[in-house]
Formats: sequence, C-alpha cells, structure tokens
Amino acid sequence: MTLAALQAHCKKAIAQLRYLNNDELDHILQDNERITAILGTVDQTYLKDIASEKETLLEQNREKAEANLAKEPQLVEGREMIMQLSAEGEELSNRVKEKYDEMRQQSGDMSLETVLALLQTAASEMEEESEEAAKRFLDNELEIEDFLDEFLAKRKVVHLRLVKAEKMTKIISRDPMLGSNYMNTPPMGVNANYFPGYPAVPVSVPYPPNPIAAAVPYPPNPMSAAVPYPPSDFRMPMPRISYYQNN
Repeated sequence: MTLAALQAHCKKAIAQLRYLNNDELDHILQDNERITAILGTVDQTYLKDIASEKETLLEQNREKAEANLAKEPQLVEGREMIMQLSAEGEELSNRVKEKYDEMRQQSGDMSLETVLALLQTAASEMEEESEEAAKRFLDNELEIEDFLDEFLAKRKVVHLRLVKAEKMTKIISRDPMLGSNYMNTPPMGVNANYFPGYPAVPVSVPYPPNPIAAAVPYPPNPMSAAVPYPPSDFRMPMPRISYYQNN
C-alpha cells in the first residue's frame, strides 16, 4: 500500500470521529468493539506488509551476522599477518638505516669526483696487477692455466671499473652540480688518461698524486710480440694495451 492510499484510509476513519463531542469520544475510548469497528473500515494490509518486511530485515541481519562470524578466523589471521609484516618492515627499515649510516661512515662526505678518481685509481692498480701477471707468465713463473685464471679475472675487474667510471664521467659532464653533492667536500681531478674524449676537471687532489694513475696508458712493451696467444681474432684482453681509448 502506498503512503497516499494509507493517508486516504486514515482520513476516512477520522471523518467518523470529527463531529463527535468529548463525551462521545470518551465513550468510544472505553468501547473496544467500537474502536475495532472503526479500524475495520481502514485497509490494514499495510500492517501485514510492515510485519513481513520486518521479518525479512531480521533474517537478512541474521545471515549477515553469521557470515561475519564465519569470517572471524580470516580476520584474525589477516590481523596477525599484518602485524608480522609490519614488524618485518620495521626491522628492514632499521637495517637499511644501519647500512646507510655505516656506508656514510666508511665513505665519508665524498663528492662524485672523488669517487670517480678513486674508481679510476683502483682500475689502474688492477690493470698493473694484470700486467704483472702477464710478465710473470712470460718469465715462466706461471703455468698457462693459472695465468689465464688470474689474468682474465683481473682484466674483468678492470673493464667493469672503467665502464663504471665512464658512466660516472658522463653523469658529471651532463650536470656538473652533481660532482659536489656533499657540503665541505674537497673535489678531486678526473684521470683523463682513461677517457681522452672527456675533458679533465681542473680541481685539486686532496691527497698526494698517485704514481700508478700517471702510468696509464702504458708505453709499448717490447715483450708483447712474445705473447703466446693470437693477437687479433681471439677476443681476450692483451697486456699493456688500453681498450678504452677513443678512436
């Protein structure tokens, strides 16, 4: 039943009481049969609809409550997992902070130019060690298997360091401000012998010059002709040859 129909039935029932005086109204209040007769003129199907809707809502609420209770174990498990992941995340965050602090303590406030110079120096030192291994092999102090293992391992480290240094040089050349990304940091010069195509940065070195870095590229070695492996098609790095000169 619509609201308009319900209001119409209520007005019809009230119309029977509109012209009664107080005594007659009091008499009706005391007469249940008269009240029932008046209400009988009103369509009461809406009461059944309300009762039916009430039962439906109660049933839906009961089903939802049971469904929520059935999901309680999942909720508890999810809450425990969240707490565990939160603890693990906090632990990882603390470990990252410790590693970062340790890295800062070990590296100090170095600029990118300082790191680049140190990287080039390390590459130069490793290249000299590989040349020393080649010299010991030519002097018959190393077997060929030992020589190949040692020489190739050292040359691999050299090439990796040179590639990293080259990339860092390009980064600094694109944005010179990155070279001094820390305050109060003494800058370092870039070893131009490794990268002739890039201009060296005319800055002071915060420690005595390294004679090793000045030795690159190396002068021709008269013993290079006696190297016991092919000089061209075989793609193994050759001693005393710089592989990163710009053509």
